Amino acid sequence: MKRMFAVLMVIVMLFSTAACSSSTDTSADKTGNTAQSGDSKSGGTTSGATSSDKTVEIRFSNWDGGATLDAYEAAINAFMKENPNIKVTNLNIPSEYDTKITAMIAANDAPEISILNSDTLLYPLAEEGKLVNILDLIKNDPEFDGSDLIDNLKYMRDPNFMAGYGIGPQNICLFYNPALFKKYGVEEPPAKYENAWDWDTFVENAKKLTIDKNGKNALDPGFDPENIDTYGVTFGKWWAIYMPLVLSSGGDYLNADGTATGMDSPEAINAMQKMADLIWVHHVSPTPIASQTMPGLSESIATNKVAMSINGQWTNSDLMADGVEYNVAVLPKIGSKAKTVMTAGCLSILDTPKKEAAWEFFKYMCSPGAVSALEKSGLWLPSVKSGYTEEYLKEMITDKHPANYYESICLPMLDGTAEPPTTSWVVNFSKINDVLTPALDPVWAGESSYADAIRGAISQLNAEVKGRRDK
Repeated sequence: MKRMFAVLMVIVMLFSTAACSSSTDTSADKTGNTAQSGDSKSGGTTSGATSSDKTVEIRFSNWDGGATLDAYEAAINAFMKENPNIKVTNLNIPSEYDTKITAMIAANDAPEISILNSDTLLYPLAEEGKLVNILDLIKNDPEFDGSDLIDNLKYMRDPNFMAGYGIGPQNICLFYNPALFKKYGVEEPPAKYENAWDWDTFVENAKKLTIDKNGKNALDPGFDPENIDTYGVTFGKWWAIYMPLVLSSGGDYLNADGTATGMDSPEAINAMQKMADLIWVHHVSPTPIASQTMPGLSESIATNKVAMSINGQWTNSDLMADGVEYNVAVLPKIGSKAKTVMTAGCLSILDTPKKEAAWEFFKYMCSPGAVSALEKSGLWLPSVKSGYTEEYLKEMITDKHPANYYESICLPMLDGTAEPPTTSWVVNFSKINDVLTPALDPVWAGESSYADAIRGAISQLNAEVKGRRDK
């Protein structure tokens, strides 16, 4: 036991040394002149620990790479240009993020502001008193307009404590291949949620677009489901993909009072079975085995292997960069109204002596244009209501964005169609999900009905249910 403790302490000390070393390395040389232009952001004035001539150094931890990391660097440089008394170091941790952040906190070397996983670290840290209540910071800052924050992006530990806020939000939508719709004479899916296809229409059109090796579609006599050349639709098998359809059906992840799972309700069973039937009854979606050899969505659309895909809005970034001819549309509905769900990285401030400086950077990162490169790339959406003005969206949406981007992806963020991330309000989500995900494997494999699978896992699921944060 002593040997294990000694090893742990060595690891903590080594990581702390690396973190401290990285905090002295300015990011200016890495980004050159990539900082944003000089519009003043909501974090442009400083207060508290930032009001003197002394420079305050803070660290911003995150795990992203590629274009997102580059955008962070540019945002940091632009912020420091407007706030010369605050130095921000980009503490990028691409692997074992939760473990390393936990070690830093244990060593009293916590970063001042962090992107946190809402299904793992966020709420335990909030319950341990390691995070600052964002509501208190808003209350004490008369210059900040708290009403600009989007309610569904507030990660609330309880009604009186905001543990973090979702920046770079995204949602789930329908991607489609216009060339295939034109080729087979199928009407393109609607751009607005008020006109969403009902489920039967969606399945019917998916069948028309599913073509076997002999050129027959899934409605034709003699269609060969064992030799499909073009699939009508693909979809992921995780919570953000299936929850919009569960919600549209009238179901939810938990029951109304948060005492049990909601995934065994008749509404949830209906939605989940309909998704499985796309594979095994209607033969319009690839089986798990067939999916293993499917190319990525860019290549699948470019080579006419896929007509539609239920996927995350962030997929636009790859499709746009690859120059793929595609469009986006709204998800189909199972009940009376179609729905989608949001996803987002949660920006939180840790309870350190430099929380006032971290708050200034927090405000900047939430403001429209702070990470405009990610918004223009199709990867992120604006984080606050003021980012959805016609004026700003005209600047953000480029000629590379799909034609329906505004109606199908932007509008749902504010009109009630996009529901909050399931991870933001389900207590103990990760443990519940650890039970539910493998329980669904036989369903996607065609070895079990959804009803049988969920009944077989119900005791384990309910043992992990600890309540709702939104009640």
